[in-house]
Amino acid sequence: MKSILRFAATRVSEKTYERLLAHSVLKENFADELQTVSTFSTHKELWRSAIDPTDKIVFIEFGVHTGCSIKGFAEMNANPQSVFIGLDSFEGLPEDWGVMKKGSFDVGGAIPKIDDPRIKFIKGWFQNTWDELEKAIPREGKLIVHYDADLYSSTLFALTKIDGLKRPYQAIFDEFAGHEARALRNYQQSYCATVEFKGKQNWADGYPGRVLCNIRPVGL
Repeated sequence: MKSILRFAATRVSEKTYERLLAHSVLKENFADELQTVSTFSTHKELWRSAIDPTDKIVFIEFGVHTGCSIKGFAEMNANPQSVFIGLDSFEGLPEDWGVMKKGSFDVGGAIPKIDDPRIKFIKGWFQNTWDELEKAIPREGKLIVHYDADLYSSTLFALTKIDGLKRPYQAIFDEFAGHEARALRNYQQSYCATVEFKGKQNWADGYPGRVLCNIRPVGL
C-alpha cells in the first residue's frame, strides 16, 4: 500500500497536491464548525458583522491590490480615531497561485489614492515591512485583520507575526477554501491558538470563500 501511495505521489505535481491538501484540511478540521455559523449572502454583509460603525478599531489588511476592500471597510466605520493599515508590494504575486501566475495583480507599484486620512499603506513584501507595521499599530482599539494575501506562505507568515502581538482579534479570510485554510491549520498546530468561527460567505460551489473568526493567541 505504501509503495502505491509513493508511486501516486510522484505522479502528482506539487501545485496539484497543495490544492488537494487544502480541501482535505478544510474538511477534516473546519467543515463541521463552519456548517453551524451564520451564512451571509454578500461579502459586505459579512464585513458589517465584524465592523461596528462607532468603535475605535485597528484594521490591518495583508494584500491590498487596488484598495477597494480597505476603502470599503473604512466606509463602514465612522470613528475618527480608527486606524486602517494596508500592506502590499503592489507588484503582484511573488509566486504562482493556482492558475494565477507569478506577477498577477501587479499594479506597477502604484499605491492606491484614497481620500481618508485614517488609511495608511506600507509598501513592500511582508517580511521586509513587518517592523514598520508593528511600530504603526496602536495599542488601543479593537484589532481586526483582513487576510487577503491569497498564498499559503504569505498568509502563514502574517498569522505568525500577528500572533506575536498577543492580542485577541477578529480575522477575516478572503479566499479561505484553499491556501488560507491550510495556513490557518498549520498556524494553529504551531502556536496552539484558539479559533472560533463566527460567519461565512460561500462561493457558488458551496465552499466557504470568505470566513470571519475570532483568534486568541495562547496564554491570553
